[in-house]
Amino acid sequence: MDYQTIDVARSAEGLRLVLNAGVPGPWSEAAKALFNHHNVAFIPIAQAAGGANEDLVDWTGHRNAPIAVFEAEPPRTRWIEMLDLAERLGTGPSLLPQDRAERVQAIGWVNEMAGEGGFGWSCRHLIFDVWAQKTGDDARSSNPMFEAYRFDPALQARMVDNAKSFLKDLSQALGAGTGEYLVGDEFTVADLYWAYFSNLLAPLPDELNPMAASSRSSYEIPGLLLAGFDLRVLEHRDLMFQRHLLTPLSF
Repeated sequence: MDYQTIDVARSAEGLRLVLNAGVPGPWSEAAKALFNHHNVAFIPIAQAAGGANEDLVDWTGHRNAPIAVFEAEPPRTRWIEMLDLAERLGTGPSLLPQDRAERVQAIGWVNEMAGEGGFGWSCRHLIFDVWAQKTGDDARSSNPMFEAYRFDPALQARMVDNAKSFLKDLSQALGAGTGEYLVGDEFTVADLYWAYFSNLLAPLPDELNPMAASSRSSYEIPGLLLAGFDLRVLEHRDLMFQRHLLTPLSF
């Protein structure tokens, strides 16, 4: 990924997209895929995971990624804001079903993956818990992500249960469908987001997801704690990448 500086971003026109640099953060990868799907060009800007990112905060008011900044419009940080922007600016087939009931399902599924308290949130907590056990209180206090995402070791069992429940429901939904997609008979935002959030369950292989060994070992933690899930959730992910999404990942 050819990241540009924040100084370049401030003076540039069009879409600037702040992304996790060096790791395939699912929120960032999915946001990037939204705009790629709709053929919307963007200038990538690097965010350092766990860093203070002072220049980024000064520019956008936010420390984390992803952030979408289009022209002089306010920065967008929520997944649904970025989806709406991609749908407005881009071309090609919509990622939202035309049928309202199916549209509600697709949006609901993504919120269960990417929303606060969703699958991604739970998996991040599982990773933090292992990090906390290995690094101790001093290292934990120096990493702002622990506080920012309200890590609490007393919640670990609940997070495991939340993630397992999600995977069970996802598997059942995939099995109950009449086609090969999560909602309806066409590729939607729900399929796109699951493709990237599934990397928190089982990262894609190196040739498709060339992440550092240390990052891969962290991303493999949730899968170890959630062992026994239905493999169809990964088979669906693999099919979506084969048909609709760009590989190898570039971050």
